[in-house]
Amino acid sequence: MLDGLDEKDSIEEGGQATEKKRRLSMHQVKALEKNFDVGNKLELEKKVKLAEELGLQPRQVAIWFQNRHARWKTNVLEKDYAMLKANREKEPLWKYFS
Repeated sequence: MLDGLDEKDSIEEGGQATEKKRRLSMHQVKALEKNFDVGNKLELEKKVKLAEELGLQPRQVAIWFQNRHARWKTNVLEKDYAMLKANREKEPLWKYFS
């Protein structure tokens, strides 16, 4: 265990063992989530500061934010689609054929 990170073996396509895959601790995830909720844009100073505070590499913080932003965007699109679909189902069909 390194700095509160769990390690898992990572295997490349050729079956060769590569570097260990690190999992973030709950403390790190909560801190990252809190910062994402405040502002989902990550500037250089913010990235470096978060990385130092959490014992991570700045690249790990940047990738976490990229992945989290992608999940956030997917959720927003799904909610928007559901709302549009519900509104469309309420409207009469004749409205589209006149």
